[in-house]
Amino acid sequence: MKVFVILIALLLTSRCLNAQTIRYFVRGTLQDTSGTGISGATVLLTSDFDSVLVKTNDKGFYSLKDITSPVFKLTISNLGYQSLVKDHIGEEGMFYVEIEPLQLQAQSYELNQILITGKQLLVIKKDTIEYQSRNYKLRENAYTEDLLRQLPGIILNDDGDVIAQGKQISKITVNGRDFFGGDVETVMKNIPANLIEKIQVINDYGDQGQFTGSATGRSQKIINIKTWANLRKGYFGNVNAGMGNEGRYQVSALANYFNNNRETGVYGNLNNNNSSLSGSGYALKNGGDNGLTNLNSFGFNHREKYNKYLSSFGSYNYSDTRNELFSETFRQNIYPNSTLIINNDTSRVTSNGYNHVFQWNIEYDRNKEDYIQISPSISFSKRNSITNSNLIQNKLTNSYLIDSLRQQTNESTSNLNPLIGLRVVANHRFKKLGRNVYTEVNIKNGVNTTEQRVDARLNFYDRNGNLSLDSLLRTFLKNENENLNISAKVSYLEPITTNTRLEFGYVYSYSEFLNDREANRADMIKRIDSLSNRYTYSFRTNLASLALRHSGSKHSYSIGVSVQPTLLSGESISNNIRINRIGLNIVPELNYSYTPSSEKSFGFNYAASSNPPSYLQLQPVTDVTNPQYPITGNPTLKSELWHTVDFSYNSFNFDTGNTLFTSLSASVVQDQVVANTVLMYHPDNVVTQETLFDNINGGFQLGGLYNASLPLVGRRIILDINGNISYNNNVSLSNYIKITGKNLITSQNFRMQINPGGKLELNPSVTYTLNKTSYSLDEYEKNKLSTWFLSASGRWNVSPSFIFGSAVDKNFYNGFAGSVKTNPLILNTYLEYQFLKGKKGALRFTGFDLFDQNTNVQRLILNNSIMDNRSNRLGRYFMVLFTLNVNKFET
Repeated sequence: MKVFVILIALLLTSRCLNAQTIRYFVRGTLQDTSGTGISGATVLLTSDFDSVLVKTNDKGFYSLKDITSPVFKLTISNLGYQSLVKDHIGEEGMFYVEIEPLQLQAQSYELNQILITGKQLLVIKKDTIEYQSRNYKLRENAYTEDLLRQLPGIILNDDGDVIAQGKQISKITVNGRDFFGGDVETVMKNIPANLIEKIQVINDYGDQGQFTGSATGRSQKIINIKTWANLRKGYFGNVNAGMGNEGRYQVSALANYFNNNRETGVYGNLNNNNSSLSGSGYALKNGGDNGLTNLNSFGFNHREKYNKYLSSFGSYNYSDTRNELFSETFRQNIYPNSTLIINNDTSRVTSNGYNHVFQWNIEYDRNKEDYIQISPSISFSKRNSITNSNLIQNKLTNSYLIDSLRQQTNESTSNLNPLIGLRVVANHRFKKLGRNVYTEVNIKNGVNTTEQRVDARLNFYDRNGNLSLDSLLRTFLKNENENLNISAKVSYLEPITTNTRLEFGYVYSYSEFLNDREANRADMIKRIDSLSNRYTYSFRTNLASLALRHSGSKHSYSIGVSVQPTLLSGESISNNIRINRIGLNIVPELNYSYTPSSEKSFGFNYAASSNPPSYLQLQPVTDVTNPQYPITGNPTLKSELWHTVDFSYNSFNFDTGNTLFTSLSASVVQDQVVANTVLMYHPDNVVTQETLFDNINGGFQLGGLYNASLPLVGRRIILDINGNISYNNNVSLSNYIKITGKNLITSQNFRMQINPGGKLELNPSVTYTLNKTSYSLDEYEKNKLSTWFLSASGRWNVSPSFIFGSAVDKNFYNGFAGSVKTNPLILNTYLEYQFLKGKKGALRFTGFDLFDQNTNVQRLILNNSIMDNRSNRLGRYFMVLFTLNVNKFET
């Protein structure tokens, strides 16, 4: 009997020991009631042998490894949701445990009654910086742009662009999906801030990066807005109606309706005050577009989830615009032998056109295991313009006038551009953790038809100002460019360890272009064979890659190599010219990120891309749309190969709230396609500047930027300090001689947000910019442009119902040439009366540009030329605007 008991005890002990040597891997996803993944939730696994706690990632995914028992309990909790407890009894030997998707129910509460005991202003993740909106104090009826202005590392400039950590935001999504096509301004001005739980600034590597975790190529900066999970049923919207002097008006409306699995939005906008889109966040700084613009636009956005896996979403947008633009351009073209050509060009352009854009998506998503998205798109645009310009051109050698030209041009242009596209994405995750296959196909086909009538009168003068020759050019040009772009990619990942995978990739790309150019003498309707051409070309690449990818809790990296053979082929049917160029690029891949904590991150990325020449650069025929600047293509051009390296470092201190974002970048280009500007001396003593094209090396770019945010006096004052510097080594050809243009641009900005209490907000800033250019030709002096930009804006709650606001800008420019010189002072101000329950209604009297000095000036460095441009903008006007904001959600 004793022996029997001992044997039983030994068997039980061996079984227990064996059970404890088995390790289980547990994974699953958390979702809200709409099926959206919940990030940052706490998942606690407990059993007789285990106690493991993890957080869900941005997609709501969690995983727990080295679990010793298949019988365990999951306890899940997250702020804003009801806690969930789930028991699991698994079979021994089933080492891989897949938990079905779990849904958390929202916990209702009033947004304005949340008690904040601590403020974690932001969290730094691998490719994401996350801001909790509840940590920022906002006024009543604030919108997304009001929240963005308070976030460290984010800047909203006067042109409506959003800059995050020094890079422009390309689009804004809502809960991971496009809202009205992802348009930045529409989202900023229309989504109420009290609906927002988090703002996420993401380094986006596209759908492939999202599904596979592969950070390949160059990323785009996007913003994702996560709304409160319990606000899934309700509506929000706004109506604006305004009248002003000189016939100014604005009427706009936007409405969005949510009902759990269905979302519908519509908008409309009619105005002639340069307001591009609908929105209740009516900008105090208005008239940012060049020229005077009349806009009529409307659109809709719809999303619907039909069942657990199938959904669709998309949008349609229509716009009809009319613009009147007056501009003055001072241009200096530099040539060897101390030759300088100076142009003063004034032009007036009247244009009108319309644009239709339709895009839709059908999505099948089975818990990210099987995913298919089919996305057709159609766009159609038409634009007509009339241009009247006057050019004065002087040619100098050693600062002495040689001759001059007076040119008057009348030009009418009609442009038609239909485009159709299809995108298909498919992804499959295998049962084996980490094994994945991703495929994507893109097809786009478009036709661009341009008809252009040019009447140009030219008068040539000698150095003494005597008329030596006059000429009249009348041509009718018709260009029809058809292009077909097809690309397909496949990516297969095979796990080596839990966090390390091997990726095999292949990308096929094909582009085909057909350019049919017909030139006629307008007065005789006679074809000009020397200026007409029918030209086709195609560009084909095959890229095969192999990479090792590791994604750990702190360290992530990719090491690989890609081989890319290229084929560029073309044919000038009219001139019987054929080209066939083969190339081979071998490109290494290297990507590394280190996130030691939620307060710091470091990143490094190397990427390369191949760019083929355009049809204009390739086709062997002369374009004389502007007779003083004829353009002739080169069919022997090679494709460019760009190499880019980026470094980034981000830091945040939870105790002080100090933030620092920095980055460095460098780009080098091989076989860069550059312009060769050649002075052509004709038998009649007429000199023109013809542009040819060639491949040369030597071009590179260096850049760096930083952004630091320092909260002071309990965050009543926030000091933002940001700056950037870029050095461009531009290479070009002039009269077949290589010219190097060294362009240094540096900018430094100081900005303060002062909010001493609930009644006053002040935002002063000062920016200094230096733009310095020098050329390798010793006979030319360095050209320097410096700018001081002083700005201040603010608002004062005079009483509970009255608000006074103002914004003033003063520019000081030093270095602009010719008639472009200007130092505008722009003052905008308003007085607003708020009424109705919750201050949903407002009546605002606004004065824009009270000193009537709104003007846009800019400098552009092109090859061997420096261009200074000044253009008109909407000037002084006054407007009375009524605004009504509504939003209601079931909680």
